[in-house]
Amino acid sequence: MAICSKKFQGINNVEYLCLDKLQGIKNVVLELDTEGFSQLKHLHVQNNPDFLCIVDSMEREPCVAFPLLESLTLPNLTNMERICIDRLKIESFNELKTIKVENCDELSNIFWLSSSTKCLPGLERIAVINCSSMEEIFATGGEADVDVDEKIEFGQLRSLSLGKLPKFTRFCREVKNPSTSPNRQESQEELTASSNEISSDTSTLLFNEKVLLPNLEALELNAINVDEIWHYNQLPAMVPCFQSLTRLIVWGCDKLKYIFSASTIQSLEQLQHLEIRLCKSLQEIISENRTDQVTAYFVFPRVTTLKLDGLPELRCLYPGMHTSEWPALKNLVACNCDKITLSQNDENDQFGVPAQQPLFSFKKILPNLEGLALSGKDITMILQDDFPQHLFGSLKQLRVGDDDLACFPLDLLERFHNLEFLYLSDGSYEVVFSNEGYLETHARKLALIKRLNLTRLNHLQQLWKHDSKELDFIFQHLQILRVLHCQNLLSLLPSSSVSFRNLTRLETFACKKLMNLLTSSKAKSLERLVSLRIFGCPAMTEVIISDEDETANLKEEIVFSKLSALSLFDLDSLTSFSSGNYAFKLPSLQDLWVIGCPKMKLFTKGELSTPLRLNVRYGLSDDKLRWSNNDLNTIIQQLHQEKLLEGSSRYLSQY
Repeated sequence: MAICSKKFQGINNVEYLCLDKLQGIKNVVLELDTEGFSQLKHLHVQNNPDFLCIVDSMEREPCVAFPLLESLTLPNLTNMERICIDRLKIESFNELKTIKVENCDELSNIFWLSSSTKCLPGLERIAVINCSSMEEIFATGGEADVDVDEKIEFGQLRSLSLGKLPKFTRFCREVKNPSTSPNRQESQEELTASSNEISSDTSTLLFNEKVLLPNLEALELNAINVDEIWHYNQLPAMVPCFQSLTRLIVWGCDKLKYIFSASTIQSLEQLQHLEIRLCKSLQEIISENRTDQVTAYFVFPRVTTLKLDGLPELRCLYPGMHTSEWPALKNLVACNCDKITLSQNDENDQFGVPAQQPLFSFKKILPNLEGLALSGKDITMILQDDFPQHLFGSLKQLRVGDDDLACFPLDLLERFHNLEFLYLSDGSYEVVFSNEGYLETHARKLALIKRLNLTRLNHLQQLWKHDSKELDFIFQHLQILRVLHCQNLLSLLPSSSVSFRNLTRLETFACKKLMNLLTSSKAKSLERLVSLRIFGCPAMTEVIISDEDETANLKEEIVFSKLSALSLFDLDSLTSFSSGNYAFKLPSLQDLWVIGCPKMKLFTKGELSTPLRLNVRYGLSDDKLRWSNNDLNTIIQQLHQEKLLEGSSRYLSQY
C-alpha cells in the first residue's frame, strides 16, 4: 500500500521509527522529514524494495541528518544503492553507535566520509551480512586539501562482523580524486582509475597501515574475499591499533593463506578467543618473518580458547623454527586438519631439524585444558604416547571425531579420569562401549560421565556389547544422553542390567531406523527423567516396548515422577507412546508436543494418570493447543480424527 508522506506529519519528533513494507518511498529524509529527523534515536528500515537511499544531500541544500541517531538497522532493502548519496557531513549521524546491514544487494559501501577522524565518533558496532555488491565499509577522502598521511581511526569501535560479502576487498578505501564520488554510478570509470592508484599489494588487504581501531574487541569474518587481514610488512609500531582485540573468528575465507604476520602477534596481547574454520587454502596461522633469521618466539598470554576445524592445508603454527607459549589455554579444538601434528615425531631433515614442528608443545598445554576436541588419529597418538597421568587432571570435556575404530577405546576414560562430558561424532563405531575383559579390572578407575552426545555415527548398532554389571560404572552418573543422526541404530536402551537412574534428559534426533526407544524395564529405572524429546525417527512405532520375558497380561506400573516435558516430532510410523498393558503415571507432566505423527491414535492402551491440566500442543504456534483434564487418550483420538497430527514441523529440513 502506498502511503502519502502527509500521513507522517509529526514523525520528526519520534525517537524510535520502524518502516516496513512501504511503497512509493525512495528517500527517507527527503520524503518523510526534510529537517533530518533531529530527535530520532533508533531507525529500522526493512523489506522496502522501493528505497534507493536514506539521505540524498544532492537534491537540495544538505541538512544535518540524524544528529541523535544511535542505531541504524537496514535488512532486506534489495534495491538500495546508497545510504547517503554524497559525502557524510561531520555533524550527521554524530551519535551513531550501531550499524547493521543485511541482504542489501545493491549497496557497495556504508558511508563516504568527509573526514575519517571526525565522522562517526561514537560508532561501536558494525555488522554487514550477505550483501553481494559490498566492496568496502567506508570510503574516505576525495577532498582537495586532504592529508595523504591522515590515519583512518574509529576510536570507539568495539565489534566488527563481516559475512558473505563476495566482492568485499577492504575495510576502507581512499578516494584520491576530489571529483570522484564512490556514490555516483556515472563516475565508475573515474572511480576505477582512482582505485588503481592504490598499490596492488593492498588490493585485497582488509586493514592497511592507516586503519586504526584501538578499542576493537571482537572481529568476525565469514566468506569474504581478502588475501590478507594484516600485511606481513606491517611494523609493530603501526599495529597497536588492534591492541584491544579479545575475540577473532575467521571462517569460510578461502583466499587466506595465513592469519597473522609475525610482527602483529606482540600487539595482540589481549586476545582470548581464536577460532579459524573452513578456510580451505590456509597453510599457517602466522606468516614467516622474511627478514629475521633467529628462532621465533610467540606468546599468547590470555588465549583461553583455540578452535581449528576444517583446514585441510594447515601445516603449522609458523613455518620457521619457533617456540610458542599458551599459558591460559583451557579449550582446544583441532579437528579435520589432517596435515598438522600435535606431537613431535622422529623425522628430521638433512640438518637434523624436525621435518615438521608440532602445532605446539602438547605436554605443556595439557595440564590446564578443560575442553579438548580431536580427530581419531590424535586420540590414537595420546593412547600410544607416554603421557603422565596427571597431565589430564583438569580435562572435563572431550570431543572425538572421525575415529576409524569399531568401538570407543575405554582406556581413554581411565586416562581422562575427571572427564564429565563426552561427545562422539562422525566415527566408525559399531558399539560405543565394549566390555571384553577390560571393565572387570578397570571399571572403578573410569571417569564418571555426566553427559554423552552421539552424532552421525552411521555404523552404530547399539550402545554397548556384552551386558555386565561393570557397565554401571560408566552410566550410573549419566544425566544427559543425546543421540543424533545415527542412521543404523535400532534400539537405544534395551533390556539389561545397566542402570540409568540419574538420567534427567533423553533426546533422539533423525535416527531413521530407530523403531523404539527403550524397554519397559528400562523405563521403570528412569526415576529422575525430566525431559524426553524424539525428533524425526520415521521407523519408530512406539516409544516404550515390552520386555521379551514379561508376562503378557500382567499389568505393571511405570512411573515418570519428574517428567515435565515430552516431545514427539515427525514420527511417521508412531501409533502410540506404548502398546503394552501398563499403568502409566505422569504426575509432573506439563507440556506434551505431538507434531507430525499422523498414525498416532491414542497415547497408551493401559491406564493413564496425568495432572488435571496438561498442555497438549499439536503445533508450534500458541493457538495450536488443547488442554487435557486427565483424558489424554481422548485428546489424542480427537486430534487424529481431525487430522491435526498430520503434516510436519519446522525441523523437517534438518533430518
